[in-house]
Amino acid sequence: MSEISTVGWIHTISGTLALVLAARIIYKDKFISAFNFFGQSYLLLTTISAGTSLFIFNKGGFNLAHLLGLITLLAIGGGVFVEAFKRFPFAKYLQAISYSGTILCICIPAISEVFTRLPVGNPLADSIFDPILIVSFVVLFILYLVLVFNQIRWLRNQKL
Repeated sequence: MSEISTVGWIHTISGTLALVLAARIIYKDKFISAFNFFGQSYLLLTTISAGTSLFIFNKGGFNLAHLLGLITLLAIGGGVFVEAFKRFPFAKYLQAISYSGTILCICIPAISEVFTRLPVGNPLADSIFDPILIVSFVVLFILYLVLVFNQIRWLRNQKL
């Protein structure tokens, strides 16, 4: 297993804290918002994690993890934009879809790293194309769809 660089540590710690915050936000508030402390903290930590992912090249050049980092940054930007300018009817739904998409984009490389590194010396997966990871990605995507469906249903019933 390769050594983790300073950028790698910042990336890992900010991403892990972001996931913990995301779980708290979804459990308590149902959706992420840039207009409260926990939402702002989540978006900041996620931006740091996604931004630093662009500087990690332990598997060669630009790869799928970098693409997910870019998608995460775009989703944050899109979510902030629609949340700030709620002038069109579906803004709150796009906000939920965008911000919740960042959770998916964090989880995919996180699961990949865990499965390809642990247990040390005999990891569960050889590559991101290993069947156990493919199944994990499908499960994560289904969980994302369930989350977004429930958020949309919840938002539809709220007077925000």
